[in-house]
Amino acid sequence: MDSFFQWTGNIANIIGVISGIAAVIAWVNARKHANKASKTLEIIQNYRRVEIFTEVNKKLEQIRLAIRNVGTDNRATNVQKRYKELETTVGEIIHAIPSKNNELIEKMREVEKAIRIHGDKNEKLIDKKQYAVLESIDFVTTGLKGLMEELRQEN
Repeated sequence: MDSFFQWTGNIANIIGVISGIAAVIAWVNARKHANKASKTLEIIQNYRRVEIFTEVNKKLEQIRLAIRNVGTDNRATNVQKRYKELETTVGEIIHAIPSKNNELIEKMREVEKAIRIHGDKNEKLIDKKQYAVLESIDFVTTGLKGLMEELRQEN
């Protein structure tokens, strides 16, 4: 009877060692798959950022055109109302720019401020003031294109 228990104990030890080895192998495989999933998720996030930046650049182009149109047309519509709409769009753009890009955010805040000031006064952005705003928008557009290119390079 003693040998039976000893034999059973040895089998239990062997099963325990095999279970431990299987657990280590499963952990290594899970870690490998987790790393692959993490890299895939990072690539997907980068593509999403590129899509967001593309949309922001489209909105920037719309703002540029709207500022030029308001400055050049002679319609009697309320300039204040049109600039308020632009100000809302600029706010959306500011929130879409990553917070680590302070320079781009500051340029957009300058645009927002100029639009707000002229909208409140019901004045059109013309001449040097218009060019300053458009130059700031160009700066942000170029900066976002650079960020998009960096993200594409990472993929």
